[in-house]
Amino acid sequence: MRLDDIRRSSNIEDRRSGGGGLGGGGGGGPRMPLRGRGGIAMIMVVLLLVFFGGGDTVGTLMSILGVGSGTSSQSGGFQADASPPKGIDQQANTSRSEAETADRVAAVLGSTEDFWTAHFARNGATYTPATLVLFDGQTSSPCGTASSSTGPFYCPGDKKIYLDMSFFEEMDRGLGAKGDFAQAYVIAHEVAHHLQDVTGILPKANRAMRQQGQNKGADSIAVRIELQADCYAGLWAAQSNIAQALEPGDMEEALGAASAVGDDRLQKRAQGFAVPDSFTHGTSAQRMVWFKKGFESGDMRGCDTFSARDL
Repeated sequence: MRLDDIRRSSNIEDRRSGGGGLGGGGGGGPRMPLRGRGGIAMIMVVLLLVFFGGGDTVGTLMSILGVGSGTSSQSGGFQADASPPKGIDQQANTSRSEAETADRVAAVLGSTEDFWTAHFARNGATYTPATLVLFDGQTSSPCGTASSSTGPFYCPGDKKIYLDMSFFEEMDRGLGAKGDFAQAYVIAHEVAHHLQDVTGILPKANRAMRQQGQNKGADSIAVRIELQADCYAGLWAAQSNIAQALEPGDMEEALGAASAVGDDRLQKRAQGFAVPDSFTHGTSAQRMVWFKKGFESGDMRGCDTFSARDL
């Protein structure tokens, strides 16, 4: 991607190396590899949490897996950080590579903000962007403790996206999802969960899951939430200013990332077989299909996974 002309977002709360408030922290726990010793456990965590962003379900899963609230040594419970976002803290970058990745995150976030702000305005509405929390090790959130092992997620409790950038390294090495546009897909997907939240889709879906119990399964509400977020990410990729920044191979990177985090692929990698009744995100094929639908349709109505008979 060529990002020189893309606005960098300042809606970033940089908690790396203890900067920016609660629980950031300077090596606050070992990073868990996706392969090698402990790799299968990590893959299963990724299976449940990466790209989930489903609010109440995120908090529940984090607690069940033992990576949620109560694991942080910094606090006995979540306390809201009152400090406003200030953008990337350049002093928190420990290498040129980390600085480049942080800058890319700010650019992609800025692009999503510009696109969705304009989209809402055309429809007579106002878009309030999410804040993205950068951290290393672990940090507190209303959905539980965010850590390097949980993967990025969106938390409706404070309308923030939580991201440890080391996840991009794990995504590259452990899942084979390579490239800068694969990283952009991750951010756009989490922003899409915020979009679902502020438009009322996510709260309604969470209520339906609690009432109907459709929090997993190949045709579940949980899967439909995730596939719609993939579709919204595709819509952004096609129509935002990022479209002019794309280079040959970028779309393949995004589709590769979507494929890498399909339930079937992650389950087969972890245990040798897939169990559709336990799906929470959709198959690799479905995730690629819905990203492409967003990219090709140019219309949010084309992303209505909840009315779709065939996912």
